[in-house]
Amino acid sequence: MSEKKKIILDVDTGTDDAVAIMTAYLEPEIDLLAVCTVAGNKPLYNTTENTLRVRDVLQADFPIYRGCETSMVSTLLPSRHAVIHGTRTKVEGMKEDVNMHTDFLDLPASKGEVEKENAVFFYVKTLMESDGDITIVPVGPMTNLAMAMRVEPKICSKIKEIVLMGGGYNRTNTSSAAEFNIWFDPEAAQIVMESGVPIRMVPLDATHQACINTDEVKKLQAMGNPSAAAAASFIAHRIFAYSQLQPMERLDSAPVHDALAVCAVAHPQVLKDVRLSRVDIDISGGFADGQTILDPRTFTDKPRNVNFAFGADRDFFADWMLNLLATAAK
Repeated sequence: MSEKKKIILDVDTGTDDAVAIMTAYLEPEIDLLAVCTVAGNKPLYNTTENTLRVRDVLQADFPIYRGCETSMVSTLLPSRHAVIHGTRTKVEGMKEDVNMHTDFLDLPASKGEVEKENAVFFYVKTLMESDGDITIVPVGPMTNLAMAMRVEPKICSKIKEIVLMGGGYNRTNTSSAAEFNIWFDPEAAQIVMESGVPIRMVPLDATHQACINTDEVKKLQAMGNPSAAAAASFIAHRIFAYSQLQPMERLDSAPVHDALAVCAVAHPQVLKDVRLSRVDIDISGGFADGQTILDPRTFTDKPRNVNFAFGADRDFFADWMLNLLATAAK
């Protein structure tokens, strides 16, 4: 029997992060060492409280480390990042605004606590003391990881792999050029791109091919355990929001971006059309701020640095998620 894959999950917990945490904890091939929180979908206080709530519903005990409250640079420039992902959006003909992420997940308030150490210093200490066998899975802005790389560059040689959710080549969601996780802290993303660590990137190109639909939500609802019920609620909310804001090809479905990255750690075959590419991030502050720039040329200016997934196996992903959530505690 192969050893479990040790991971640290880095989240800005909204609805899809919540499902990612659940699946990372339940996946038998994964050893979830810790979860770090960062500002992104919502402010750090909210994303941390949401993470605590998910841990409670799982009846789990993994440590949670609070990370960075702001991006590395972009908040110093008011002209950049004038909008926040998850901000309520007015839709014509609807009385109430539509939001992709609520301020707090619809779960009981947590009475749990986070660890005293900041996530950045946790990264440095844990990685430097490791045997180089830890995979980092950032599914939100990469501020915590990039800050740790700046504090102690030696950690880069101690990371087995980075499997991140973010970016997009043919798809965007926050601006005409950018995906949210990269856009929120593009400098952090570029630091990670240039770190020399092996990287697998799970972008919108892949996650939009792995949408979960209302039939699968009904299956989750029928499982009879709190985690599956919560996941069903989160995904149903996403389906409604996407139908109003970013309709998918199948209207009763929505991507659960972050959970796909977790699946890719345990089951790499879920990703399709993975190409070793040169990837950089635009940090100009202009129209393309936060854009994922993939060099399609045969001879690139810089070495190829990212295994970029252009597709995903939807049925494998859906079956994996449902089977895991069926095993959650009742």
